[in-house]
Amino acid sequence: MLHVLVDKDKIAGPLQKVQSIVDKKTIMNIINNVYIYTDDENLFIEATDLEISYRSKIPCDIKEQGAVTVNSRQLFEIVKDFPSPVIEFKEDSNCWVTIGAGEKAEYKIGGLPPDDFPKFRSVNSDNYTDIESETLKALIDKTIFSASFDEKKFALSGIFLQQISPDSKDHYTESDENVPRLRMVSSDGHRLSLMEAEIPADHLDITKGVILPKKGAQEIKRIIEDNEVARLGIDDKFCFVTSGHDQLVIRLIDGTFPDYRVIIPETRERFLTFKRQTVYNALKRISVLCSDTMFRGVKASITVNAMEIESLDKNLGEAREIVEVSYEGEPFEMAFNAKYMMEALSVMDSDDVILIANNAESPCLLTGEKDKGFLGLIMPMSLDTEA
Repeated sequence: MLHVLVDKDKIAGPLQKVQSIVDKKTIMNIINNVYIYTDDENLFIEATDLEISYRSKIPCDIKEQGAVTVNSRQLFEIVKDFPSPVIEFKEDSNCWVTIGAGEKAEYKIGGLPPDDFPKFRSVNSDNYTDIESETLKALIDKTIFSASFDEKKFALSGIFLQQISPDSKDHYTESDENVPRLRMVSSDGHRLSLMEAEIPADHLDITKGVILPKKGAQEIKRIIEDNEVARLGIDDKFCFVTSGHDQLVIRLIDGTFPDYRVIIPETRERFLTFKRQTVYNALKRISVLCSDTMFRGVKASITVNAMEIESLDKNLGEAREIVEVSYEGEPFEMAFNAKYMMEALSVMDSDDVILIANNAESPCLLTGEKDKGFLGLIMPMSLDTEA
């Protein structure tokens, strides 16, 4: 029968992390719960929604080994504001658990037998790389926002994860050649985000690529934030991430990601540079007068050192702003979704952004000196929309 003493601070963190994993809408009551069990020295917490599984190891004082499952939300709400720095967990009969601190506090909650809790998949130790947590977070942050929300576009609903070998000529950014890179790509069919970073030349092999679900990518960000290095592993159908005492197993999306290379222009003819925050603020103001919150069409007219931006939607009013840019070529026009441009600019770090647009029918590309490895692409809108 489970009986342990554990520091409140050590168990509260893992319990908070599982709240976004546990499927609260499921009719399977057992996966509303967390699975709590011990070995000779540690307490373990597991949670799953059957697509993502989480496990954390917590040092504790074990009085008696055991295993229970209790409601995830109830347990977290009790623990996070518990009045004692040390919490006693003691299993009673019929899967009930007493949570206490001597005479100061005592809670009793009912659980379910642990035998039916889904088994945690063994972490892959063959196909992996150790990667800086800051790098992995940047890869996710700069791609996840442009993944599709359309359930019909199944393969586009996640992030494409691919290893680029050192001898590959597959280059879209200013990344160094002759080093292995990890690339993430996302697209909803109207825009694309590509981010890559150098990784150690070790045991990873995913040159064909896999599709990581958005929820899984978000959970990776949560478990890596307190550690400098994470281990990322892949097998046929699962992604494995280990960070400190935390482990994630994520079921990959079973699908084929479209060949994103075909929409990235090979030639780059027109370059202009602008202040990222200046253009972002102008687009934000102009978007106020767009009736469609998703498709905020704007037209940009570029002349020497100036870009005039105006709304295409005239139903709520008219908006126009001129911003300073660095450009010396022939005048041209293009139309694009302001929302997509704003979201791309919001994940960039560069003060000065380079926009590449060959013509009105060509996608525009976004890069920046402080955004090494990043390429944003936005498909054009028809200028006929103005009519």
